[in-house]
Amino acid sequence: MIRNILACLAFGCATLAAQTACLQDQYGNQYNFTIDEPQGFVYGTTTGGQSCQSATWPITGTFAKTANGLFFELTAANPTPDSCVAEYTLKGIYPNFDWYYSTGYTTPQPSKYVACGSAVAKDVTGKGALK
Repeated sequence: MIRNILACLAFGCATLAAQTACLQDQYGNQYNFTIDEPQGFVYGTTTGGQSCQSATWPITGTFAKTANGLFFELTAANPTPDSCVAEYTLKGIYPNFDWYYSTGYTTPQPSKYVACGSAVAKDVTGKGALK
């Protein structure tokens, strides 16, 4: 389904007004979001188990069609920021992205989206994981 949504965004579909998608990263965090093509926004939630008090965080972001593919920028905000990082941003050309933090790591941490439910090799280095 995500391929169909991304194909519509990249090449245009007359019927795409708002579509839902689910992606996950190498840590098993799932990003369930709605793509609102007419407005250019992405919104939804992310869930994961990275030792933060709140397992579900709201996300918001944007996307843009570029010559290199579909660019996403999503920001996840921690509803209980005292328990973990306050927010993080994911930026990149689908399916690749980098993690950005307001605190902690000073350089982007690379990653890649896969469809929800896909088998993903877990990153054991801890890079990109929420601290």
